[in-house]
Amino acid sequence: MRLFNIALAVIALIGGLEVAWAEKRVALVIGNSNYQRVARLPNPNNDAADMANLLSKVGFKVSRKIDLDHTAFRKALQEFGREAEGADFAIIFFAGHGVEVENRNFLVPTDVSLSADSDVEFEAIPLDLVMNALSRVSGVRVVLLDACRDNPFIAAMRRSNATRSIGRGLAAIEPAAGTLVGYAAKEGTTAFDGAGRNSPYTAGLLAHLGEPGVDIQFVFRKVRDTVLAATGGKQEPFTYGSLPGREIFIAPPRGATAVSPANNSSRDASLTEIELWTSIRGSKSSGALKDYLQLYPDGLFVPLARLQIQQLENADHQSDASQEDAPNELAKRIQRELGRVGCNPGNPDGIWGGRTREALRRFARYSGAEIDMAKPTTIALKKLEESTARVCPVVARPNSIEEPRQANNPNTRPRPTTEQQRAAATPSASGPARVCRAETRDECRVRARAAGARRGSGFCRDPITICE
Repeated sequence: MRLFNIALAVIALIGGLEVAWAEKRVALVIGNSNYQRVARLPNPNNDAADMANLLSKVGFKVSRKIDLDHTAFRKALQEFGREAEGADFAIIFFAGHGVEVENRNFLVPTDVSLSADSDVEFEAIPLDLVMNALSRVSGVRVVLLDACRDNPFIAAMRRSNATRSIGRGLAAIEPAAGTLVGYAAKEGTTAFDGAGRNSPYTAGLLAHLGEPGVDIQFVFRKVRDTVLAATGGKQEPFTYGSLPGREIFIAPPRGATAVSPANNSSRDASLTEIELWTSIRGSKSSGALKDYLQLYPDGLFVPLARLQIQQLENADHQSDASQEDAPNELAKRIQRELGRVGCNPGNPDGIWGGRTREALRRFARYSGAEIDMAKPTTIALKKLEESTARVCPVVARPNSIEEPRQANNPNTRPRPTTEQQRAAATPSASGPARVCRAETRDECRVRARAAGARRGSGFCRDPITICE
């Protein structure tokens, strides 16, 4: 039924898409995962594929490149520079390794060795070249760099100059007016590659870039918050640059869409999916997210939906774990109550061991209550709290008070022996002799009522000895 309702909502949304405007939007998306001389990065190729899919669905003509070596990287930038001439909106996205040397930023192709710091300028791609590829764009220019990962080349890099600095992450930049540059992590810090399909930064971009009618500046603030939350505050994205004083949308507002000749035929369906995702992405239930996956198995937000479902399921598991830990506190409360009614469970440490179970067994025996001894329960705590006086009896032995030994019959309590009573009345080195006497029947009735013992249980059949 829920899936049917969502389908109806999708149909309704399709009817609301009427207005379109012509705009030249182009994007170059690059993902470098398979480096030849260092360990493979698992996510950049996925990041590039998903980002290309998103940008295509919101009206960009996308050129996607995977695992570019130095020559192919430069060629891709050159070709895109020609394609972007006169464009109203151009985006370059790169996922892979980056390096900063002497306050200059470089993107790392797949075939580099970078055996010395002096090799960087010859083997890597300077960020200046990337910016130059956007120089002929008439409108908005955006560069997104998921390239602040901890760089494995740096550790083995030979320093040709002791004063030359090689930084962690990328250095801050001052791009030209009308250009916005987004880093996965702010200057001097590194970004996580991520354990799922996408890096935290790309996952944040996928979550928010497609939101219709949200200004680009606010989009990046939302991306920042999402990544901080996903990494426990350890990774903070950052943006540099300035844009014109008007609203700029990556995904057009509701009721309007930017038309790219290559994507015009699918714009309605794409925006319908975005509208649907916007309505369910904050859901605290995995049901709506799973319904989205059924409706759009190859959809734009499939990776993020799966990530959110996993996060919700992990939260459920953590909740279950906390509930499993709860008996420790419950055990402490039961132990304290057992001590109050004289059943001596030892130190209330929350450990449900043999001593605590034996103390509870004694309480059940002398109160006539039926209690599960295997684990701490609220029923046991309630029975204990209902007892307003001592339940477990005391008997005398020299200079001490001890619990009676078990009898075969659970409804009887053994009397102390004559020797025990005589020994209890004998002075000791630690203090004066105590006076012991048998409990009166009225005293036992009071104790039985306090313990909640049932009539006919034989609670007072054998009086106990009280030593004072």
